[in-house]
Amino acid sequence: MIYSGYIWRTAALWLIAALVLTGCWDRREVNDMVIAVAMGVDQAEEGYIVSVQVVDPAEIASRKGSGRAPVTVYKERGKTLFDAVRRMTTTSARKIYFSHLRMFLIGEEAARRGIGPAIEFISRDHEFRTDFYIAIAREIRAEEILKDYPAIEKIPADKMFSSLEMSSKSWAATGTVKLDELISDMMTAGKTPVITGIRYLGDRKEGKTRKNIQATESPAQLKYEGMAIFRKDKLAGWLNEDESKGYNYIKGRVRSTVVAIPCPGEEGMLVLETLRTNSRIHVNRAKASRMPKIDIHITAIANIGETQCKANLGDPAVIRALEKIGEKRLALVLEKTLKKAHDMKSDFIGLGAAVHRSAPGAWARLKADWPERMASVPVHFHVDVKLRTSGKMKGTFLEKVKE
Repeated sequence: MIYSGYIWRTAALWLIAALVLTGCWDRREVNDMVIAVAMGVDQAEEGYIVSVQVVDPAEIASRKGSGRAPVTVYKERGKTLFDAVRRMTTTSARKIYFSHLRMFLIGEEAARRGIGPAIEFISRDHEFRTDFYIAIAREIRAEEILKDYPAIEKIPADKMFSSLEMSSKSWAATGTVKLDELISDMMTAGKTPVITGIRYLGDRKEGKTRKNIQATESPAQLKYEGMAIFRKDKLAGWLNEDESKGYNYIKGRVRSTVVAIPCPGEEGMLVLETLRTNSRIHVNRAKASRMPKIDIHITAIANIGETQCKANLGDPAVIRALEKIGEKRLALVLEKTLKKAHDMKSDFIGLGAAVHRSAPGAWARLKADWPERMASVPVHFHVDVKLRTSGKMKGTFLEKVKE
């Protein structure tokens, strides 16, 4: 009996080893695939037009290059997105692999009809990861953006990815949105999504050719501009530059930016460089029959990046005057953003979500018609700007320049 048990255990171990050593049952050979780096979704008369930008690995790896474009764009129509993607196998010699996607673009017309179906598809398919950025193609179809031939970067998707990442860190009027965050905003009560827009500047025809990188000034460029706001999953409108900055300040997402303010009591401008910010939304719980009140506290630590002022920047009174001007300027931007939310009846700021968390009883009364009643909830901004340093100089040499 002991010997028999030993035989069975040995046989089981050999069986497990055989299963492990046979390799992955669902493996895919590199030669059988092309790598998708960007995907665009546009509205068609019936269904969708899906565009996919794929890389040519041989052209990217080559130092000299063969003269071929480093990327190829495939386009196909379908009643659904999955239908269109599978139809691409009729034109692509290899299966398209989506796990290295960098950018996912949605055309403005498709966004106005609703981004829900597109987001549902990419969130369900196991090949899509969640580390790519999402943007709205503004006043243009997403497929036109993907056909751009960018300067500096060989792969257009990499250029779009790095540009959005850099601008979100250095310029408060844009922001990065990934899949998980977008789905969370769509599913959170009292919050609607906000997605950065990208548009085409210049000659579209030359932007698709090598002429776009052979001139010192590219005839066509892609630019991130404005942020798209939604009602549920439908594009409702756009935030301008100031409103986009205000949104990011309220959400506490401003890592660095600059703002120009007038010199105190004299002509000229002074530029504040924001170094870091902090935001806190506080809901004052009201009685059962009263409306809650919301206080939004914004703190900004800044540096003086440029000045045309003659005032002594070493004087604490001058520094405090500049801080007050900066606070008024920022408060004005925040008020513009709040007004846009009221006018569009779209709670992209997330005021309803804050009420839901802090005053669930009040939210139960307000949630049925929240977009319409949102404007009746008092919101007060409390802005605190602190100047840390004045840069390398306390004054400016301009006042000492001789005629």
